[in-house]
Amino acid sequence: MKELKITMMKLDDLHPYENNPRENAAAVPRVAASIKEFGFKVPIIVDLAGTIVAGHTRYLAAKELGMDEVPTICTEDLSSEQVQAYRLVDNKTQEEAKWEYNKLDEELDKIEEIDMGQFGFDSLDEALNENVKEQNIDDSEEVSLDDFEDEMFNCECPICGFRFNDTKGEDE
Repeated sequence: MKELKITMMKLDDLHPYENNPRENAAAVPRVAASIKEFGFKVPIIVDLAGTIVAGHTRYLAAKELGMDEVPTICTEDLSSEQVQAYRLVDNKTQEEAKWEYNKLDEELDKIEEIDMGQFGFDSLDEALNENVKEQNIDDSEEVSLDDFEDEMFNCECPICGFRFNDTKGEDE
């Protein structure tokens, strides 16, 4: 594997990829807060022409913070097709990761001096309200989970993995 080389580049020499398929604007304030709090820890990936391959949000956050230079890594070892593919893969793979909310809550409880809300972390209860819809349960009938297959359910609890169907509004 080739040695990784981080180079400082002027923001004015970087160019966003014109067909970037990700909407980044909503994340910019949180990324800017992260850079302000912790420093610029993840370089922007660029091609030989200075076009951004990965790191559009970091680029916009750096502009918002008035930075002149940012750390970059050049994709000089990749073919143009590999650069195109990496641009998509870098974003897509992040979609597969999920939070384990009980562990997240434990970790957030350990942080006392930093306002994690500025990075989009709220209390566990608020996270649950966003991710789990209240269900109407008829407890008059006993049901065995063995009667159901996972494919029959369209919702999953982000904490325990219990699968269920969202039936809210079906009777309306």
